[in-house]
Amino acid sequence: MSEPLPANQPAAFPEHNRTSIDFRVPMPRPKVVGPVIDFHCHLLAAHHAKGWFESAKHFGIDQFVTMCPLEEAMGLQRDWGDRLRFIAVPAWREVTGNWLDNFMNRLEMFYNLGSRIVKFHMAPQTIASRGYRLDSPQLRPFFREVATRKMAVMTHIGDPDTWYHGKYAADVPKFGTRDEHYQMWENVLAEHPKELPWIGAHMGGNPEDLPRLQRLLDLYPNLYLDCSATRWMVREISKRRESAREFFIRNADRIIFGSDQVSGDDRDLDFLASRFWCHRKLWETAYIGPSPIYDPDLPVDQQPVMHGLALPDEVLQKLYHDNAVKVLDAVGMGFGF
Repeated sequence: MSEPLPANQPAAFPEHNRTSIDFRVPMPRPKVVGPVIDFHCHLLAAHHAKGWFESAKHFGIDQFVTMCPLEEAMGLQRDWGDRLRFIAVPAWREVTGNWLDNFMNRLEMFYNLGSRIVKFHMAPQTIASRGYRLDSPQLRPFFREVATRKMAVMTHIGDPDTWYHGKYAADVPKFGTRDEHYQMWENVLAEHPKELPWIGAHMGGNPEDLPRLQRLLDLYPNLYLDCSATRWMVREISKRRESAREFFIRNADRIIFGSDQVSGDDRDLDFLASRFWCHRKLWETAYIGPSPIYDPDLPVDQQPVMHGLALPDEVLQKLYHDNAVKVLDAVGMGFGF
C-alpha cells in the first residue's frame, strides 16, 4: 500500500482511492451466519443495480435496505427484489408547497410495495429549507399513520461536529444548535417509547459524543443506531477507537450495519468498492493506515488515519445480520430466512 499523499501535493489518484489500493483483490466474506445486510443505503436507479451488486458481492454484502425515488422502486423490485427492501422517503428535491401531502401519498405507495420503514431527514439544512422540525405539529399525522401501520422510523438528526463548528456556527439562528436538534428528537421519541422501532441514522448523527448516544439507548429501548456514512465513521470512530470499540461491544444488540453507499451514473465499481472496503476494515480488522477516501472536512495534511475496531465475531454477527433481521421481522419486511 502506498504512503499517504504529502500535504498540498495534487492528487495522483481519484478522491475515492488516494492511496492507490487495488479494491479488486479478493476479500474473505465476513464471519457471519446468514446474509450480510446493509440497512442504510441509496441505490437510486435500476440502471445502477448491476454494478452495485457486483461490487457488493465482491465484499460479501448480500442484501440491502435502500432509499430510492418511488419512481425507481418498481423496476428495482422486479429485477432485484430478493436482495432489496425499501425505506419510504419523500421526493427529496421537493421542499415547498404541498410536499407534506405528497409525502403522505408516497408513504402509501411505498407501503403497497412492501416498505415498512419511513425516513425523516431532519438535518439542520433540511429543517432550514423545509421550515419543519421533527416535532412540528404538521408531522404528527405522519407519526400517527406510521404507528397505525406498525412501521418503523429512521431519522437523520444532527450532522458532523465539523459542520456545527463551521458552516452552521456562521448562522446559528438559521441552522440551530446540536442541543436544540437532539431535544427536538427526544420530544418525539418520548411520545413513541415502545410501539415504533426507531433507527438513528449515522450513529444517531453524533458519533463524536458516545456518552450522549449511550444515554439515548438507555432511555429509549426501541432505539437502534446504524453505523452508516463512510467518511464520517472513518474519521470519528477512528479518532476514539478504544471507547468506540467498547461502545459497540456494550451495545451489540442495538447497532446495525449500514454503508450509506450512494449510487450514481459516474460511480463505478471502484468508487462503490472504496466504501465497502472501508467499512469492512473499520469494523472487522485492526487495520491502522490512511483512509483511501479523501475527506473534504479536513485539510489535505490532516487526512484521517483509520483505526479498525476488530470487533469480536459475536458482535459482528449481530451488527451485520441479527439486529437487522430483528427489526425487519418486527415490522413484517424480512427477507424470509
